[in-house]
Amino acid sequence: MLRIVIASYFLAGAIGIIPGTDLTPLFAHFIPIDAARLAGGALVFALAYLVMIGVWLRGAALTLGILTFCSSYVKMLELGMASELGGFWRDLALIAALILTYAETDPRNYAKRTPVRRQAEPPTVVVPETPTAPPARSRRKPPEVRGSHLRQPVSVEELEDIFREEFEIARSN
Repeated sequence: MLRIVIASYFLAGAIGIIPGTDLTPLFAHFIPIDAARLAGGALVFALAYLVMIGVWLRGAALTLGILTFCSSYVKMLELGMASELGGFWRDLALIAALILTYAETDPRNYAKRTPVRRQAEPPTVVVPETPTAPPARSRRKPPEVRGSHLRQPVSVEELEDIFREEFEIARSN
């Protein structure tokens, strides 16, 4: 909800409904003033729209914040600090709010941030088929034919002797 409210402010400012973020001072140094007004409004509108729908959220919010800060700073320096200090602080508050929109981007909360929520499908359970008789080729070879790298079976008495010997060693220490 916060993301939609903040992005709608930027959208309304880009269209010209309300006084808001204006990138004209930033672009006026490079292109004519009419083209700068159009380019600034189009860029703010595009970035705010991306923030609103949640596509490329971090990049769009960060780019919009940086451009807003730079434009507000240039405007404050050109017109003097006393007359534009309030607008500069307003823009800083908007930048902080933009950063809040993408600060909570934990992958576990991704489903809550998407504009269209999908229902999770229940997992499908695959039951393996049990063969009735094993194929003739898959029969195992007898242990003596399989190879000499396998250990020989150990009797229970030998295991008890191994543990008894270690217990005797441990008790004597």
